[in-house]
Parts: sequence; structure tokens; C-alpha cells
Amino acid sequence: MDNNDKEIANNEAQEQDTPREKATEGDDNYMVTGMCIGMCLGVAVGQLLFDNLATGMAVGMCLGLAIGSGIKKKK
Repeated sequence: MDNNDKEIANNEAQEQDTPREKATEGDDNYMVTGMCIGMCLGVAVGQLLFDNLATGMAVGMCLGLAIGSGIKKKK
């Protein structure tokens, strides 16, 4: 191993040891919850109305994302 390989291995070891920073941006709304609930309801409605799970899931997820991201969490 030459010095360049040792430096790369050392950098990779340091990257694995450092804890990842938590993402605080975007955690103040119910976007993920809305997507999950919308997807579940979309599957049910899609099967009943469209007889197609994928269409209902996509529509439900989009509506859940839109509604959930508009509702702010209380701190």
C-alpha cells in the first residue's frame, strides 16, 4: 500500500466513526404521516372505485402529502 491508499482507508474509517447529523429541517409537519395514511386510504378507494390499486395508491399518497405538509406540528 502506498501513502495514497492509506490516506483513503483512513478517511473512510473516520467517515464511518462520525455520527450523522440529524435533519431538523422539515420535521415540523405531518408530511410522512399524511403520505402513509393517504396511501392506505387510496388503496381502499382505488380498489372500490377504479378497480386498480396503483391508481388509488398514487392519488392517495399525493393527497396525503399535500394535506400532511400543510399541517404544522405543535411544539
